[in-house]
Amino acid sequence: MSILVYGANGYTGRLVVKAAAEQNIPIIVAGRKADAIQALAETNGLTYKVFGLDDKNQLKSALSGVKLILNCAGPFPRTAPQLVEVCLEMGIHYLDITGEIAMFEWMKTLDSRAQKAGIILLPGVGFDVVPTDCLAKKLYQELPEGDTLELAFMNLGGGISHGTLTTMLTNLGSGGAMRKNGKIISRPLGFKGKTIDFGKKQRFCIAIPWGDVSTAHFGTGIPNITVYSAAPKKFYYLLKLQALLNPVFRSNWFRLWAQAKIDKNIDGPTPEQNQNGRSLVWGKLSAADGRFVERRFEGPESYWLTALAALHIAQEVLKTPDCKGYQTPASCFGPELVLQLPGTRFF
Repeated sequence: MSILVYGANGYTGRLVVKAAAEQNIPIIVAGRKADAIQALAETNGLTYKVFGLDDKNQLKSALSGVKLILNCAGPFPRTAPQLVEVCLEMGIHYLDITGEIAMFEWMKTLDSRAQKAGIILLPGVGFDVVPTDCLAKKLYQELPEGDTLELAFMNLGGGISHGTLTTMLTNLGSGGAMRKNGKIISRPLGFKGKTIDFGKKQRFCIAIPWGDVSTAHFGTGIPNITVYSAAPKKFYYLLKLQALLNPVFRSNWFRLWAQAKIDKNIDGPTPEQNQNGRSLVWGKLSAADGRFVERRFEGPESYWLTALAALHIAQEVLKTPDCKGYQTPASCFGPELVLQLPGTRFF
């Protein structure tokens, strides 16, 4: 058992455990909360470890014998630095399911250390950013002269998890981002809005600071990248007031109030939503001479896709000794990676 899942008692972590049990993949479940981790392990017949991240010596001891960590414990700025540092020192592959631009950009700076340690640093192995990263690479292969990439995503019949909302709350009031002429630049959240045809549905979408602003550029070199998410049009117009609202969103009292609401009321999509929901992705790559390519992707509900993708990539990393250093899903395994998951297709 060489794969350790940290944060296994969180919403997405539990889905990873479920997927591993269905596929008979032996994993070690780990986290801070002893009762929850022990119960999860015993229910699924798995080995478990209980440890926090503040004591480096304890952390090293807990990770002895582990070949790969899959970090499902967000917000990732609070958990990734400690785990990554120990992975670099001990020669352990590191994967996580972050979607935050800053985390990708930071981990990219550790490439040479990861190469020297003989490990892979591969953040974003879930819905953030596997399907979009693969779609971006696919479009680039079809039009390598393309210089402007647009990506968008939506979910049909899904929901949102406690961890995702907590991360959103952490970043609330920070604005948006895009890549322009090769540089990541700040923009107001929702600075663009447009209706996008996902094939099965048309939805109004707004520009957001999704991880592909970093990862798609790393894998393709495309200099201009904007990512959109489906959102109600009234929310788009509300965002026009964000200059007035951001001081409130950044205040401690609002964050404490909102976190209490999230802790009390939010877990994540139901099992029925995981089973029946669908995720849809759209991408368009345009060249300066007017040519463009456009593709769409359909896959399982986004949290279930995250569990399937994370486990699949973890196994592939252990089988792919030549893939080292900082990587994105498609830069290491190519655009067809996402099609190796059940219920997925490009169209």
